[in-house]
Amino acid sequence: MFSISTFAALVKPVRPNLFFVEISLPPKIFNNQNRQYIRGSANINNINQSWFTELPLSETNDVNPRFRCRCEATELPGRTIATSDDTTAFGPNAKFAYDHTYSDHNLQIIASEDMYERRVFEVWMDNIVNGPDEYGAAASKSGLIRYYDDYAAGEVRIHQMNEQGVTLAKYTLMNAYPIALSPMNLTWEEQNTYQRFSVTMTYRYHIVNFNNSTNTI
Repeated sequence: MFSISTFAALVKPVRPNLFFVEISLPPKIFNNQNRQYIRGSANINNINQSWFTELPLSETNDVNPRFRCRCEATELPGRTIATSDDTTAFGPNAKFAYDHTYSDHNLQIIASEDMYERRVFEVWMDNIVNGPDEYGAAASKSGLIRYYDDYAAGEVRIHQMNEQGVTLAKYTLMNAYPIALSPMNLTWEEQNTYQRFSVTMTYRYHIVNFNNSTNTI
C-alpha cells in the first residue's frame, strides 16, 4: 500500500529551504584603495568615503560571512533556448535554435541592524550610474555611466543543499549586477517582524556544477 513515508524514502526529495547565496563584488568599485573611482565629485572624500569605511570589507572584498545568512529567498535560475521558425520548407514549421536567454534574478534579503546589506547594493548601484549628491547634480557629474566591465564584474552563487549539508547544485551567475532595489516599508503596525528588501540582479549567463561537496557555513 502506498504511504507518504515510503514515497519520501524512495524519492528523497530536496527541500527548498536548504540553500545559501554568496556574492562577489566588482573589484574596481569595492576596492578600498580605489575610492577615487566613486562618482567623481570634488567633495568625494567627505561624501563617499564614509560608505566604504562603514563597510567591513576584507582585502578580497568578501561580504559573504554576513551575507550567506541574510538572503532568505531566491530561486535556482532557469534558461530558455531562443529559436526561429523556418517557413521555407513544406509541411510543419521547424524551429532552429540560435541562442540561450536568461531572466533577471531576484534576491530577498533580511536587513541587519546596521543596514550593511542595503548599503552594499546602494554603493554598487551608485557606481553604475552616477546620481546627484548634496551639492547638486552638476557637482556630482550626475548621469555618467561606468564601463560595463567595471560594474558587471560581480557574481552570484546559489547553493542547493541536502539535509547532510552537501551541495547538490551550485549555480553561478556571471557578469551580474543589480538593476533594481525595492523600497522598505515603514509602519507602526508591524511590530513582530523584521525589515527585508529585494534586489533584482541581471546577468549575462550562468554556469551550473552538480559535483557534490560538503559545506561549512
